[in-house]
Amino acid sequence: MYSLIEAVQKIFKDDGIKITHQGRRILGSVIGTESFTDQCIKNKVERWVKDLQSLSKYAQDDPQAVSSAFTKGLSSRWTHFQRTVADASELFEPLQNAIRDQLIPALVGREVSDAKRQILALPLRHGGLGLTNPRETAKTKYEHSIQITNELTAKICTQKLDLDYNPLDQQFTRHTKNRIRQEKNEK
Repeated sequence: MYSLIEAVQKIFKDDGIKITHQGRRILGSVIGTESFTDQCIKNKVERWVKDLQSLSKYAQDDPQAVSSAFTKGLSSRWTHFQRTVADASELFEPLQNAIRDQLIPALVGREVSDAKRQILALPLRHGGLGLTNPRETAKTKYEHSIQITNELTAKICTQKLDLDYNPLDQQFTRHTKNRIRQEKNEK
């Protein structure tokens, strides 16, 4: 493997392109070896847990603002990772623990059972508070992202250069998004 890396480095040495065999953070996500990816996610999760702890301190004084900050702001930080990194659900366990053990008790004034935790994870329209479980959402967010970007990915992989507007592609994407929304509503 290293001889291949060295060969590639030699080819691109004058182009200013850095070749690595570990991985790289790119566009707010991470690509690379499993160990590199896992470590990057663990570092992010540690920061998000600290942010969640800070947010939890304000829950008693202003629970609605904290709930909104969580659902509209903080949780969107890990949504991008969930959409772009496969098989990462177990890495979100510390974050789920912080939500369950710190944020929820701060918001509702007591600890909750597993059944109530699941109810609180439901969207508002289904009687929950939208306090999603990042461990449970990681796999589905990744799968949905793959489905929605499938057509564009195929064009990139085949180097098909006709990226002009195609109503059928847009219709397929719209249909996929609607199907995913319908699946969410049924849960």
